[in-house]
Amino acid sequence: MRDLVLRMSHDGCMAIALAELPPVHGQHRNRALAAARRARAVELRTAGLTYDQIAIELGYASRGTVYRVVAEALGAQTLDAVGELRSLEVERLDSLQSAMWQKAMDGDVPSAIAVLRCIMSRCRLLGLDGPRLLRGGDPRPRTLVVPPED
Repeated sequence: MRDLVLRMSHDGCMAIALAELPPVHGQHRNRALAAARRARAVELRTAGLTYDQIAIELGYASRGTVYRVVAEALGAQTLDAVGELRSLEVERLDSLQSAMWQKAMDGDVPSAIAVLRCIMSRCRLLGLDGPRLLRGGDPRPRTLVVPPED
């Protein structure tokens, strides 16, 4: 496939570079091209590009499409770059939390809220807030009926 070029990245790992990636309209007929675009979208997001920038760079229809592609890759963990992106986001959350930690511990309410949001985001990112963990494996809500006291 002429559009895929393997190159050696600066850290010695093999990475997929997309040379002259053609804009694609509609559903992909070429699964290899679609997989390469998904991998590149995750790599670009890891590098800090916005969803709008990635959409323009790779020829996606909208930033929403790029968000969905990256989110699905994170959920399915099918791409090598997903682990790197997840680690990077955890590091960012750690940095934010540590910057606000002392103020939060000293009683500053906005800082405490920011720390709580960092913790909640980390839990979501690492899958620690799912219904399976909270409800013992059964995601269905339960209703407890208590008879009135006589």
